[in-house]
Amino acid sequence: MFILAVVLGGAPAPIGSGDVTRDVLAVERQWNEARARADVAALDRILVDDWTVTHANGTTDAKAKYLADLKSGARTFTGSVTEDDVVVRMYGDTAVVAGSSDSTVTFNGQRQGGKLHFTRVYVKRGGAWKMIVSHATERGQD
Repeated sequence: MFILAVVLGGAPAPIGSGDVTRDVLAVERQWNEARARADVAALDRILVDDWTVTHANGTTDAKAKYLADLKSGARTFTGSVTEDDVVVRMYGDTAVVAGSSDSTVTFNGQRQGGKLHFTRVYVKRGGAWKMIVSHATERGQD
């Protein structure tokens, strides 16, 4: 289930903002599908070159390292990535996406992923939404 909110500097959202939110969420879905399949080419298109991710364990990876780990099989996803309680906040050509996710991930044989809260920031570049940063933290007990 997706829960959406669109905020533009506290002002009412203009007509068409629903389309923008749908576009951002479409890229968010592509992100989750691509990493679950280790589709490095798709991820390369979605992520800006200086993208970084901070994992729930506090480690940080740059784009090149994250993609290399997926390509080599050092980082693997088992099954899909699910999201819920997703909120999109729009600030011009910047979108902040926050929510909860669940995934099964191993990195060099060690468990990662699980039930997380996430925040991701997207910017519109060359007519396409690109992710510039991602951050995750573990959820408390449900």
